[in-house]
Amino acid sequence: MPLKPWIVESEETVFSTRIFTIDAITARSAERPEISGTFVALDTADWVNVIARTPAGELVMVEQYRHGSREITLEIPGGMVDEGEDFAAAGARELLEESGYAGDPAVLLGEVSPNPAIQKNRLGTVLIDNVRPIAGQSPDHHEELAIRIVAREDIPALIQRGAINHALVIVAFHHLTLRGE
Repeated sequence: MPLKPWIVESEETVFSTRIFTIDAITARSAERPEISGTFVALDTADWVNVIARTPAGELVMVEQYRHGSREITLEIPGGMVDEGEDFAAAGARELLEESGYAGDPAVLLGEVSPNPAIQKNRLGTVLIDNVRPIAGQSPDHHEELAIRIVAREDIPALIQRGAINHALVIVAFHHLTLRGE
């Protein structure tokens, strides 16, 4: 017998920041109506990650400091999807802002739920081929980014040794692998 979604009885924003809200959700089990509870969920914009390949097949990556882990990470460009944008448009915008690179139209490789236990948003991974520098970087006010050009064949070793440790970046490379690349 398939599971049924829980019945949401109420939902209220209990905390708000510039990038997310925390919502308290009171819900009841559809399977066992005597079971109910209050749960929290982060509500934020959708996110996009960009695998950007040069004509030579190298990848445009960025290093940046992350406050959560308190470390400098090696990642692919990405960020929040603005209201009214799709993943492709957001990916092209984020790539240009963070790296100054642009290329072919973005192709959506896949979508995931970053953490469906507590988050409401989605993450899309896009591929942009034939990228080249066309402008200077224009990162957000609090972003400090260093561009790194990385050979595609180096990615598995960088993941294995922990140089790339951002789970959503690793998912992006998995989407690329599923495409056969």
